[in-house]
Amino acid sequence: MMLNSHHFSIKHAGFTLVELVAVMMIIGVLSVSVFSRFSDTSGFAEYTYQARLISSLRNMQTRAMHDTRQDYCFQINVDTSPAAFGPPTLSYTTGTSADTCDTSIDFTNPQYLSTNATEMTAEQVSLSTLPSFDFIAFNGLGQPVDAAGVLTCSAQCKIVLTGESSVSVCIESQGYIHAC
Repeated sequence: MMLNSHHFSIKHAGFTLVELVAVMMIIGVLSVSVFSRFSDTSGFAEYTYQARLISSLRNMQTRAMHDTRQDYCFQINVDTSPAAFGPPTLSYTTGTSADTCDTSIDFTNPQYLSTNATEMTAEQVSLSTLPSFDFIAFNGLGQPVDAAGVLTCSAQCKIVLTGESSVSVCIESQGYIHAC
């Protein structure tokens, strides 16, 4: 019995050394350029603070809608120098209601509600308000009000966070809080 030689031919498949070296060089160049972009937080800090501010404002707005006691303030204070935001205190069960209406920021509050005293300054992020205001308080309907309970933000209130880029948080007169 005679075997045909073409039935037993074996094809070798694979990559050549030149192809492997070329792929390794491309991966090396990409990793160096991508690492430099993702290793720095510049440009991202503003968006982080924007999300935290929106969360803080919505949290306080929800508290105001659920707790309708007359003498308590449900507000987020805004400091432009140094840049910071947060409620004055969260003592709604102990202390006096006047503590909740203070215009200073209690930096011992949880991070999801406020920044600490130097956090935004360290990231070189500044904060400004349009029109100028020191706090945003909310009534039982979730609408922004001033210290006397009068509706504010007749058109729109805006908090601008500026660093490497600029982002804003808007509070509409009806109480809608959003990135703008």
